Amino acid sequence: MNRQAASLAIRADGDTRLGLGHVMRCAALADALVGAGHRVIWLSRTPDAIPAELAARIEISAMAPDTVEADSLVPALAALRADGLIGDWQATDPALCRHVRRAGIWLALVGNHLAGAEADIVIHQRFAADTADDTAGICDGAAHLLLSPGYADLPVRAVKPEVKRLLISLGGSETAILDRVLDALRGMPELAPVELDVRRAGARATALPDTGLLDALCAADLAILAAGTTLHEAAATGLAAIALPITGNQSDRARQYQALGLGVSLDPTESGFETRVRETVAGLLNAAEQRQSFSAAGQATVDGHGARRVAARIGAMISRAPEQPDASLSTAIAGPPS
Repeated sequence: MNRQAASLAIRADGDTRLGLGHVMRCAALADALVGAGHRVIWLSRTPDAIPAELAARIEISAMAPDTVEADSLVPALAALRADGLIGDWQATDPALCRHVRRAGIWLALVGNHLAGAEADIVIHQRFAADTADDTAGICDGAAHLLLSPGYADLPVRAVKPEVKRLLISLGGSETAILDRVLDALRGMPELAPVELDVRRAGARATALPDTGLLDALCAADLAILAAGTTLHEAAATGLAAIALPITGNQSDRARQYQALGLGVSLDPTESGFETRVRETVAGLLNAAEQRQSFSAAGQATVDGHGARRVAARIGAMISRAPEQPDASLSTAIAGPPS
């Protein structure tokens, strides 16, 4: 291949059922790839979820809801003349990944739970790297967290003595845990002077804002957040937060968050959850020293340049990939994934 710029496809969806984390982090990576001079084509069943500003700078290929990816993905990539695919599925299909690579298409996978699928590069999204995965084909740890450019080089947060605004956002998917949290906080006298900024999935605009919750995170003094991409954003802004893993695949990240001293983690599946929410919020409201410790640790850990680093790594690796003749694509397309 040996070219400075490449044609790279992204495959990711997001809505109130799937959540918006896949779209948020892929949008950050797409922005960095376009900035590096690459052509980006986004294949999506939910194209309206792609941030409007980014959508104007990339190509979007809408997929029908009933599309069978095992049959259609590789032919679509071939028709788009894509050199590589960046896949960020809710559930990764190892057979589909093998089919893509057999077609001579370079493959990157984003996420922490990939079902054993193999790729040319894996881009994990967690605060601490797994030292056992320290190989050339792995991007891991806080230095590779995919955040939009607005989260890079933010000023050091000035932590207030008292909390004036509490942000509550449990991601882009609908979850009953939000109402449990609000019920737990209802009637707390300590919260009487505190403004609650509650973000519900159903109230979101169709398209993601270009910078996610950046303004809300910067304006808040404390937050209760799902343990997904927004938790990475909070750390970059220096916002002390209580992390709630609302899905099973967020549990490891929530544990890392607390273990690294970035904030507190509470498990909604444990008994007494509502009581622990009340006690933890009450304890942090006037604990400026502890919030300051969380804030400093967060900004020291997440600098917001992860997408740029990953884009540079992808560009360097794909430029060294051997070029595949068109015939190899035709041969691979003819065979079903197995």
